[in-house]
Amino acid sequence: MSGIDAAQEALIDEFQELGDGFEQYAYLIELAAMLPIMAPEEKTDGRLVRGCHSRVWLDMRAQDGRFYAMADSDTLIIKGVLYLLKKLFDGRPLAEVAAAEVRFLEKTEISATFGPDRQKGIGYVIRAMQSFAAENSVEKP
Repeated sequence: MSGIDAAQEALIDEFQELGDGFEQYAYLIELAAMLPIMAPEEKTDGRLVRGCHSRVWLDMRAQDGRFYAMADSDTLIIKGVLYLLKKLFDGRPLAEVAAAEVRFLEKTEISATFGPDRQKGIGYVIRAMQSFAAENSVEKP
């Protein structure tokens, strides 16, 4: 089991202990406050994820074969999801990030609280992160 898989299992357990979708949704809003702040000058059009229902900015970098990202959104609930994605991916090997099967959203009630547009937008964010990791990885997934 990869580090990302283990981290997802821990997230799934944590969210299932919270109870229903409403409690999970409220927790995502709490997590939003824990997302490191992205400076306004870093929120450029070049860092904007296209296709998202909300505005989402990603500033990704590869360092010593590992993935790191700063992220922000104009929506609290998406900030909470970004916090979780950072928790899963930051500091992990690029190849592991690129190959990860992100499933924690479906295994909890989180995705059930999102409409189709928001679900699609989160998919765009995950693909952007994984594409960056794949493009910058020495070992291809």
